[in-house]
Amino acid sequence: MDILLFVYLNGIWFLAGLLTGLTSFGGNLFAIPLLTLVMPARDAILFGCLSGTVIFLGLGFLYRREARWREIFLLGIATLPGVPLGVYFLHHAGSRLLLLAAGGSLALFLLWQFLAGRLHVAETPISRWCCLPFGFLSGIMMSAVGMGGPPLVLYAYLRHWGKESTICGANLAAAMTMPALLHSQWAAGLYSPQLLHAALFGALFGLFGIAASVPIVHNIDIRLFRRLLLLMIGLSACMLLVRGAIA
Repeated sequence: MDILLFVYLNGIWFLAGLLTGLTSFGGNLFAIPLLTLVMPARDAILFGCLSGTVIFLGLGFLYRREARWREIFLLGIATLPGVPLGVYFLHHAGSRLLLLAAGGSLALFLLWQFLAGRLHVAETPISRWCCLPFGFLSGIMMSAVGMGGPPLVLYAYLRHWGKESTICGANLAAAMTMPALLHSQWAAGLYSPQLLHAALFGALFGLFGIAASVPIVHNIDIRLFRRLLLLMIGLSACMLLVRGAIA
């Protein structure tokens, strides 16, 4: 691998781990659009699934004391029926459709962020059984475009979870999806040795990013940081949609 490409890829995953550790979301949302600049959209999504798995596990372990285990288990189980649908889409869709789907997923996430800031959450949390549709949608999105976090975070928001519980729950539920997802992608013949090798380093640098987030998480203005991250995600969504439209 060219040294500049090595630095670029692993720099992306370091920042993805750092951003996720600081804000509880955004790793794959940040990384996958940038990966599509140097590799096909399908490979970028696969890269995100492989390296993202380690970030999910790392953050879940870091905040394990805040875990709501019963709901996390239900969320994780609910994601599994969506995996075959998402993998089928990933395997058969062309680059143009994958780029448009990834850009559309980011746009929907930004729409939810916009609405969530203007809506009052009901005093009574939604039923825990609402985890079934939210988990199912997350399984489809994670398998198809590598971005399954927004439905999980939305569920935690509507259940009135605290920040640490949200970080832990969303990441552990996503991690529960990954064995079935990675097996399905492997069985479909989507992985190459080069991709597996690159993802191993990406996962390692993602963990470095998580470690770097720990000492600074209490010393920054998280609200400003979230706004900057959302701006970056908005630019990524525009980039993916434009690239998909002209592909």
